[in-house]
Amino acid sequence: MWSILAELLIGILEFVTDVLLLRHLRRRRGSRERSVAEDTFAVARFDVATLLLIGVAGAALILLLVLGLGWPVGASIAIGIAVAVVWGLWRYFRMVRED
Repeated sequence: MWSILAELLIGILEFVTDVLLLRHLRRRRGSRERSVAEDTFAVARFDVATLLLIGVAGAALILLLVLGLGWPVGASIAIGIAVAVVWGLWRYFRMVRED
């Protein structure tokens, strides 16, 4: 039971840290001042919708390469993860640069 509470607390602290980091990065870039609610929604949307879509697309790419094209499993996993990481970083930096 304590491990569930610890995981919940860590998840909340991680989300708060993500919001504070986003606000700090936007402030350093000179973007307009946003409300905390607006930044919280942006981080929540990124965490849920964007990362879920990127994860599903990465998994689909891995399955396509392995089952559809007959590529080796290791190479397919590496390519799928690399594509997902690049896409995720691109989306994150795009979110930071939003005006």
